[in-house]
Amino acid sequence: MENGGRFNNRQMLTITEAPKEPIQAKQTLAIAGTASLEDAGKTLTLTIDNQFTTSAGVVNPDGAWRFEFAFQQPGNRLLKLSLDDESVELTIQVFPPPVPLSFVRTPKVVETQETVILFGKTSGYADGSELVLLADKKYELARPRVKDGQWQAPVLFNQTGKRLIEIIGTEPDRAQFELSVQRQTIRVWSRSTWINNITPAEVEDLEPQRITFHHTEYPNLPTNASQSAEVERLRQMQQFHVQQPPAGRGWSDIGYHFVIMPSGRVYEARSQLKRGAHDRVNDGLGIAFDGNYTSRTITQAQFESAVALCAKLFRRYGLGDPVTPVPTPTADFGVKNLPLICGHRDRVQTTCPGAAAGRTIRLEEIRRAVKSKL
Repeated sequence: MENGGRFNNRQMLTITEAPKEPIQAKQTLAIAGTASLEDAGKTLTLTIDNQFTTSAGVVNPDGAWRFEFAFQQPGNRLLKLSLDDESVELTIQVFPPPVPLSFVRTPKVVETQETVILFGKTSGYADGSELVLLADKKYELARPRVKDGQWQAPVLFNQTGKRLIEIIGTEPDRAQFELSVQRQTIRVWSRSTWINNITPAEVEDLEPQRITFHHTEYPNLPTNASQSAEVERLRQMQQFHVQQPPAGRGWSDIGYHFVIMPSGRVYEARSQLKRGAHDRVNDGLGIAFDGNYTSRTITQAQFESAVALCAKLFRRYGLGDPVTPVPTPTADFGVKNLPLICGHRDRVQTTCPGAAAGRTIRLEEIRRAVKSKL
């Protein structure tokens, strides 16, 4: 084009390099482009979201320009680059940075004199890094160490009430949640009572959706059986579950989360943080009555312990109404309407945990009794 007797080859302001995929907040990004040679030495203006304006550097003698920048907040962010009367716009999707410290699957309610495992994840912390777990901003509960981007710590509370729980790393990294501690309603004997190892870490994590009842089908122990006899039964059960077929099930750990003995004593089995191996769907907690209840009815002590345990777990995990049926996935029957407390045979083609409709384990009575306690 002729202009005053000379040819004007002015090049428009252009972006040649910018992120094509979403980026993380606080992550440095580079944006580059070209302008006219006539603009060499001029300063680019960057406007963010039509609100914030700053300098984006100077155009080089060859017309190229480049600057680095980091968004502090997530969202769909609008960038506008201006040079004299020219401008060009670019929208970049920005997602939040990883949370340095977090709690995972926090319980809503726990009871006094009960060991509970608190669990969380980390980002940017090396294996072996020490964290501090505090209650109410002043009581040190534990100093867990990071392993594979995770941490966990056993805690026990002696007093009831609302407690503020915090996990603290390098300042200012911290996370917190509020926990309700209630008076103990039932004693649960810890896993360490009968075995000295933990559920393998590689087992998939669990966020319980319901409770499934089972019976172990072992010969029934007497109600006055010694605790040593019960411990031996649990070890026998665990050994069968982990042995490879045909001698056993070939699972990574005992399949149930809790076992209730005829005496009424309740034992922790597989970690509540991990998926069980008890109804093939395994989206909830598995509770087994030790013994065979094909025709025999559970003991009164087992019934009372089952009610207290279920009520505790419903409060801890914020589960809903234990009586009203809800759509429930099953292994063999598609989706069925089942209460949140159900039997093994409700989800799998089996005779466990005994008579149809859970009569011998008093399943309907358990549901109603649990509801009355919530």
